[in-house]
Order: sequence, then structure tokens, then C-alpha cells
Amino acid sequence: MTRRALAAIGAVVAAAVAYRALFPDRSDYAGHFLAGAGGTLMLLAPFLLLRRGGAWRVVAVAVVAVLLGVGTEATIFRLAEFDPVDLANQSLGALLACAGFVDADGASDAALAAAAGFVLLVAGFHYAFA
Repeated sequence: MTRRALAAIGAVVAAAVAYRALFPDRSDYAGHFLAGAGGTLMLLAPFLLLRRGGAWRVVAVAVVAVLLGVGTEATIFRLAEFDPVDLANQSLGALLACAGFVDADGASDAALAAAAGFVLLVAGFHYAFA
């Protein structure tokens, strides 16, 4: 496991705590942020097992995660209403989560990304729909 990966996960948690402190009546802000980070880490985990692609595979996954957020916000979650703030929070979570995994490689980093991603995604859903 890399220290940067652990630091990125810590930064995601710290940012979510800051969201809750700064916007106590808007738990969905933290929820979208955490879900974006968690979903992206789960998407990233299998790619960390690949031995080629280097940092570019992490960048590619981050871009795909943001585009998936745009797509879901514009289609599935449009039932409620397209919310650019939700999209921005999800995208920030996705990018911050990936930042620590740029130099990650191997099974231990993939396991960390998958496990942390699952926990963050569950927490994100909790806060997004609270």
C-alpha cells in the first residue's frame, strides 16, 4: 500500500467531514462527494492489477468516472432534477480519490481501493438520501 493512497482516502474523509460541518442542512453534498469517491475507487480497483498503463490508467478512470456522473445525473437522477452542484461534488470526490492512486500498483493497492471504495460508496448513499 502506498502512503499517497492512504493519504488520499484520509483527505476524502476529511473533506466529507468539512462538508457536514460547513453545510449541516445539506447532507446530500457530502453524500455525492463520498459516492463519487467511492464509486471511482471501486471502478479503479481492477485497473490497478494491470501492469501497464502507468499513471494514465488512473487518469483515464477518473475521466470515465466524471463522465459517468454526467450521464447518470442527466438521465437516471434527472427524475428529481439535474443538479450541477451534485455533479460537481461527485466529480470532486472522484478526482480527489484518484489523486493518491496515480503511482499505485498491485494487488494490495487494488484491495485497498476496492474496500475503501465500498465503504465510501455506502456512506455516500447514506448521506445523499438522508
